[in-house]
Amino acid sequence: MKFWAASLLLLAGLAIAQSSQPLQDVQSAIGRKDYATALRIVRPLAQGGDPTAQAMLGGMYALGFGVSRSDTEAVNWFRKAAEQGHPVAQGNLGLAYLSGQGVKQSYTEALNWLRKAADQNDPQAQANLASMYASGKGIPKNPQQAVTLYRKAADQGMAEAQYSLGVAYANGMGVAKNEAEAMNWFRKAAEQGVPEAQANLGMAYAIGLGVAKNPAEAVRWSSKAAQQGISQGQESLRGLAEEGYAPAQNELGLTYEKGWGSLKIDAEAVNWYRKSAEQKFAAGQFNLGRMYAAGKGTRQSDVEAYKWFSLAAAQGNLDARKQLVEVAKRLTAEQIAQAKEAAKQTSR
Repeated sequence: MKFWAASLLLLAGLAIAQSSQPLQDVQSAIGRKDYATALRIVRPLAQGGDPTAQAMLGGMYALGFGVSRSDTEAVNWFRKAAEQGHPVAQGNLGLAYLSGQGVKQSYTEALNWLRKAADQNDPQAQANLASMYASGKGIPKNPQQAVTLYRKAADQGMAEAQYSLGVAYANGMGVAKNEAEAMNWFRKAAEQGVPEAQANLGMAYAIGLGVAKNPAEAVRWSSKAAQQGISQGQESLRGLAEEGYAPAQNELGLTYEKGWGSLKIDAEAVNWYRKSAEQKFAAGQFNLGRMYAAGKGTRQSDVEAYKWFSLAAAQGNLDARKQLVEVAKRLTAEQIAQAKEAAKQTSR
């Protein structure tokens, strides 16, 4: 996975900005997903010995952009560029040896090429080399050296390294344990979309670990993690929901309705939407209305749907206002009056 991540960094523009116009044209074509044009330009340049073009062509083979995906061909072109000193290609070649993708696995070769790339300040290579030191894979375990390398990559904005540095601080691995510093790095990684970092940050805000307790932030980050299938995100939401925090109850309902981080269970979604709705939380009222309108996880009832939509609409929920119009088309005047009275009683 990291092998392709390094290729993606390259194809996103790394080492291209100051290159020739043809290579910038290749990058532009890749951005448009016009891989045929990109391949037509880049292949002769790579065959002519341009290291950046060779690295790009290797990336295209690695990802199957305009060509049949081939680890062997990817490694072939990465090697040509790596031997000319191209740092991203060196890092990719090192990771190929580390993972055995397109080449026979060799920790010796992996270290050789990753070190060359890391010495040129390539963040992906620094992070991958750090992981070897952290795990002791192919090299004596050295947590301190791992932290040093993770920090170099993290300072360049590499999300995976930022998360790993957060883990090091959280557990005191290769550095003094520091929960506040751990959360600082988790936040940086979370903002770049690393789901494990989002889950850790959400949990920290939920219980006040290394940061001030903040239920709203806990819900925000835990929900992001849950949406990416991280069960810890859902568990943080559950803790807050069981404490009676209405936004968390609503988000927990969503995780069950959508199957985020758990099995899809509509009845459980209704259970948590109802708890949120009964605390007059507009989003919970709207979602409970949806479930009644569709008969998901509960008996179908347009009267109940109208009731909850009207309560949410009264708080300014625009989606609920739209749904009121639709549900009203299926109700008699008597039923609408019944739903309005029920809403009035509930709002007291």
